[in-house]
Amino acid sequence: MTEKEKVQEIVDKYGKDYSRLSNEATAKEMKTFLKYLADEANRKQRVLVGLEP
Repeated sequence: MTEKEKVQEIVDKYGKDYSRLSNEATAKEMKTFLKYLADEANRKQRVLVGLEP
């Protein structure tokens, strides 16, 4: 299972509600979710400035 699939499973579990996610998610789920968010933001910034195709 890829990281994106894991994050999608977590998001589906908590109904796309960040408040519920932050209150009810386990520490491992929260870490996985936030790491994915940070990695995607960094990737999009690299694409924006032309460092990645």
